[in-house]
Amino acid sequence: MLLIPAAAAEVNHNPQEVDDGDLFQTWIDVNESYDEVKFYVCTLAEPFTCYAPQKVPRDEAEANGDGSYRYSFSHQVGDGVYPGYRYELCTGDCKDDNRTKTPAGADDQYPGLEVVDMNDSGSYYFKVERKAAPSAEDEGLPALALPVAAITIAWVARRR
Repeated sequence: MLLIPAAAAEVNHNPQEVDDGDLFQTWIDVNESYDEVKFYVCTLAEPFTCYAPQKVPRDEAEANGDGSYRYSFSHQVGDGVYPGYRYELCTGDCKDDNRTKTPAGADDQYPGLEVVDMNDSGSYYFKVERKAAPSAEDEGLPALALPVAAITIAWVARRR
């Protein structure tokens, strides 16, 4: 029950790397009609924080034209936050046991996505990568390049 159903065609998010203030969108395409899909976002680094789930009922899902449905969600990344997300696919009343969680475990394989255990709690999320911060060396190069270029030009001009 806690495995992603065979009916799920695609799970993904865009952009693949985020920075502070970026909005990322995630979606799940399913070949079955679910009554509701809940989208959960939590931070995957301290301080661990989970946000209120977003719900998308079936009538708000986008029909793909091939009998499948796309449930999509968006979330804005807070400053210094390392986000992860998961889904809960619900049939019937989402308060009962008629639901499937994705991902169900670290061994689950989703092409292009990394599944991580939030704080070793047994709660698994798709990890959203953060953009790499520029290193101090990279920031110093442009400031150094201009004076070096000016000295080189002056030296070449004097030699002529």
